Amino acid sequence: MKDKLNVCIVGPFGTGVTALRQLGHSVLSIAQSDDLFCDLPEILEKNDFTPDLLLQVESLGKRTLIQGLDTLDCPTVFWATDPHLNIHWHNTYGRLFDQVLSTQQSLVPPFKLEGLSDVRWLPRFAFDLASPPIAERKNEIAFVGRLSDQRPGRKWMVDFIKSRVGDHSFPVEQSLSHSEMLALYQDTKIIPNESILGEVNFRLFEGTSCGSLLLTQDLGDEQASLFEPGREIDTYADAAEFEEKLKLYLGNDHLIQKMGQAAHERVQSEHLPIHRVERILEYAKDSARNRATGSEAEKWLAVTIASMWESGMLDLPVREVLSRLAASGQDEHVVVATLRVQTVINANPVVEENLMNLLGGKLFEDSFGVNFTGSAAALRLGNWDTAKAFWYRHLKAVNSTKLPPKEPKDLLIYWAKELKSQQRVFRGGFPFKPKTHLPHTALDCLLSLYDNDPQGTEVLRLIDVMLRPRKELDQVRGGFLTSLAMQDSNDWRLLFELALTNLHSYRLDEGMQNLALARKIARKQGQERAFSMALRGRDQSGLIMKRMLDC
Repeated sequence: MKDKLNVCIVGPFGTGVTALRQLGHSVLSIAQSDDLFCDLPEILEKNDFTPDLLLQVESLGKRTLIQGLDTLDCPTVFWATDPHLNIHWHNTYGRLFDQVLSTQQSLVPPFKLEGLSDVRWLPRFAFDLASPPIAERKNEIAFVGRLSDQRPGRKWMVDFIKSRVGDHSFPVEQSLSHSEMLALYQDTKIIPNESILGEVNFRLFEGTSCGSLLLTQDLGDEQASLFEPGREIDTYADAAEFEEKLKLYLGNDHLIQKMGQAAHERVQSEHLPIHRVERILEYAKDSARNRATGSEAEKWLAVTIASMWESGMLDLPVREVLSRLAASGQDEHVVVATLRVQTVINANPVVEENLMNLLGGKLFEDSFGVNFTGSAAALRLGNWDTAKAFWYRHLKAVNSTKLPPKEPKDLLIYWAKELKSQQRVFRGGFPFKPKTHLPHTALDCLLSLYDNDPQGTEVLRLIDVMLRPRKELDQVRGGFLTSLAMQDSNDWRLLFELALTNLHSYRLDEGMQNLALARKIARKQGQERAFSMALRGRDQSGLIMKRMLDC
């Protein structure tokens, strides 16, 4: 790759365009439009621009799907900026590129699990802003973000802070522009942070850009590699620790200044747009030509459109969605996408005919996706024998023998366990509705059963097993644990788990009450030592245990 490049950027990355030009590169920036499809070859010809690198940066508003990528004679890169909410279509759209960059390091393995060969971590970026002295800032603490019923954890966090800040100023803003938000941060000492699904989010970089102290959830090594906890930012594992950290920092200008300045220096040395641009250029140098071409590219674009349409992201006529799939050639991915779209529109006779053709023609017998989707579609139609037939095809394909399912519930549980073994437990951002969509993950299977019988203990416990390793889903898990605890009020372990989900969700009083009751029950059962050991193993800061001893 030559030293000075022609770089074509599709999507919102104005600071990156500026950085590239500062480095001496020529840039064609293609702005967002109202059109879903971007005919890239036509735009390049119109601008007389031959790129040495194509970079698409995901837009979180209006979506853009590029056509003609396979015609480019240069590396093509897709930067997925919100993969924690969009991997359900990123994983197929990424096939159109040589390289996919994920802002979430934790999602690189799931991308690769879906068959993408070159996926790398590229975090979000910060901004080159001034850091005013902390003592001169008006707001002690501030939060910018929408509060809604869809984000209960965020509202609980805001309410928790309000109950602890006393007379300190705490503005909460929901509709600021980006520039207005950054100006507010520059006038604020502490920025509390909460993520949707345990992702390293933009607020981390926005707040540190302004030299504010970021007080954020403990997200582990990925976040800690970007900013050092205790020196550049600070973290909390639960509401008890969050409360202690608020007490430590509120009014402590000297400590906030020291940490905010350290974070700002880290931004300036590692996290500006020019640093991300340099890394993109470095990655592109050793990228191989991995993208799909020709009919294969058309197929992956059609499957991407189907996934986006199924999730409600695209307002396209379903005829167009199905027409693109039909024109793509019938491989396993197209079959699965077609069945899923046809199920959403209740095209039951067509779905049933397609299932019979798959079984009768012995088509894709070794495909897990076809067998699982076919079985789930047959269950939706009430065709028990057909649903079992796809299950038995799967068992034959993997050379496995298992007890035959006695009823639909057994079959969905079997599929859920198979999906869990393949690490397909949960799909962030997809608004799964059991009566509308076919299941795609282990949790989807169990939620379908839960939808029919919300009090079913076996299913509730299986849901808990699926969610327990995912701390970021504790707000969801808490509802299922509440149902389980109501059914078995003598199981202290259920109350213990419910307490921890509350403590991870800013519900300190509820969590401590649950813990006190769990300890009381454990004591009656002669298991208080087991309770104490369990708490010691899960209490990262030791503050929960201290509160229990003080009770």
